[in-house]
Amino acid sequence: MKGITKLGTLMHHLVEVSPFVYRDELLIFESVRPRTPDNTHDGGHYLRLRRLADGTRDVRDAAEFAESPVLTEFGEGYTFGAPFVWDDEIYISATLGNKPETDGVVIFHTKDMKSWEKYDAVEPDNERLYNTSICRADDRFVMAIETNDRRWPSFTIRFAESTDLRTWTVLPVEKALRGEDRYCACPTIRYLDGWFYTVCLEMPRDGEWWFEEFGARSKDLRHWEPAPANPIIAPESDGSEDINTSDIDFCEWRGKTIIYYSWGSQKGEERLAHAVFDGTEAEFLRAWFPND
Repeated sequence: MKGITKLGTLMHHLVEVSPFVYRDELLIFESVRPRTPDNTHDGGHYLRLRRLADGTRDVRDAAEFAESPVLTEFGEGYTFGAPFVWDDEIYISATLGNKPETDGVVIFHTKDMKSWEKYDAVEPDNERLYNTSICRADDRFVMAIETNDRRWPSFTIRFAESTDLRTWTVLPVEKALRGEDRYCACPTIRYLDGWFYTVCLEMPRDGEWWFEEFGARSKDLRHWEPAPANPIIAPESDGSEDINTSDIDFCEWRGKTIIYYSWGSQKGEERLAHAVFDGTEAEFLRAWFPND
């Protein structure tokens, strides 16, 4: 997509991350994997937050990213997480790294980044749940959830809603679903001007092992309009990003949109990279539909 500037690779084997703003500092949430180089939990899955650079800007390079201070570690055994800030409190939705036959979504909640409360948010329905993302939509919260439900190709996006970020109701598939006819994974969801915007990983080359991020919008979470600007982000044609750009997440920071994503093989060799869009998050989302 035009307007995005890729800024380079930051770390190997770190994939599900999300930049976000908390108390006027630029932070990053990380789902630490067994092979993440600075894993401090004996090679287990866990979650952590760190401050990017000094909290006033994105990092410049891999060395500065590695030196960014870790603020808290929690969520032993969990991965596929995503942060959401509401009323000066942090909510992290996540699922298990080593999955049982069925696996639901939990939320970790903190008011101070020191103590964490954990509670069940979404129960599975004969399925495994993976990546999640939460947004505020008028008077409710909406969660996008990646599922391997056998009714559709893996993966597909279901949705749940809540009024308090604690009690969640999974919406019926007749009313809320994306990607039931194709590979559609790792969602990020936003809400703007009455529209839900999602960006998900797809395989656009008729099943070829090639992955790009595709955006879409919907008024009702069921009927989706593909973005004319697709792909939102894609591997470089020279092979420098292998065959995959996935797990995109982003936040607004001082008039720009900070973007993090993964690139690699989609077979275990993945690298964290970052990018920037020179505009607000609202301008970034609207740029997906340049003809409006």
